[in-house]
Amino acid sequence: LFHVHLMHTRHVVCLAGRLVTVPHPAWMMVEARDEWMRIVGKVKMSRGPESRSRRSLAQIFDELGVRHEVERRTDDGYFSMDIYLPEYDVAVEFDGPTHYYHTSESSSTLRDASTTTRTAKTELRDFFLARQCAKVVTVPWFEFAVVENSPEKRRLYVKAKLAEEAGVE
Repeated sequence: LFHVHLMHTRHVVCLAGRLVTVPHPAWMMVEARDEWMRIVGKVKMSRGPESRSRRSLAQIFDELGVRHEVERRTDDGYFSMDIYLPEYDVAVEFDGPTHYYHTSESSSTLRDASTTTRTAKTELRDFFLARQCAKVVTVPWFEFAVVENSPEKRRLYVKAKLAEEAGVE
């Protein structure tokens, strides 16, 4: 519910070029916001199986000497960024399998962009993060998995990703 409220108040939801007004009791938004904030606060503790890869990604920033913050909340407090690069105002999101719809065409455990589509929730997350940060860089799990066993390839991958998506050299 609060996600919808954010979409509405951030002018994402328009019909025929007009912002749609949806009346609702004030108490409902207060409770929805409080629940949203409770969930955002728990994000750090409840990360799924991709946490190991997320930690590996953070370690690469250490190796590259790039100052970063892990699990930083956005200024409005509504979202938690996996990794934030304060010198560049860049949010880096590691997108595990739950951030994608998977087509049945691929039975492989490793997927690529041609067989995987990002979820609407992930697209919205990036939309909102882009309103808070200069850039949002996403690291898909299936790309990271390809280089996961080679520290040098991981560093090169992350450097290239930052340069390509955020202009960070």
